[in-house]
Amino acid sequence: MKTIAKKSDQAMLHGAFKEMRKNGVKATLGVPGCCRSCIWHEMTQVGTKPWADVPVVWFYNGQGNALKYDLDDNLTSHSVIYLNHNSSQFPDAIAACAGILAGHGLNVEWDGSPDSCIKVVF
Repeated sequence: MKTIAKKSDQAMLHGAFKEMRKNGVKATLGVPGCCRSCIWHEMTQVGTKPWADVPVVWFYNGQGNALKYDLDDNLTSHSVIYLNHNSSQFPDAIAACAGILAGHGLNVEWDGSPDSCIKVVF
């Protein structure tokens, strides 16, 4: 009997983000910046940046918050990551992103609110 190996955390996460980008979402796992509020303001101001008028999903990568993986590409730096988004502008697209994450085998928690992050639990 052939067993199917579980995909690594990195493979699931990167696969989901690649699919989101194919669906027109500005999705990135490594947004650097001084803080989340500065990044949020810059990324979501309509008309000021090329990605401001599209759905956005991102993980803050600044101030020592980078994702780190072991030799098997499983996440070691976090047991939970919080993905910011602009669902108040694009509720259907961001809800679809939560579904894409789950479809790639990730444990996703989100109440659908524009005021809460999409939570991915490892």
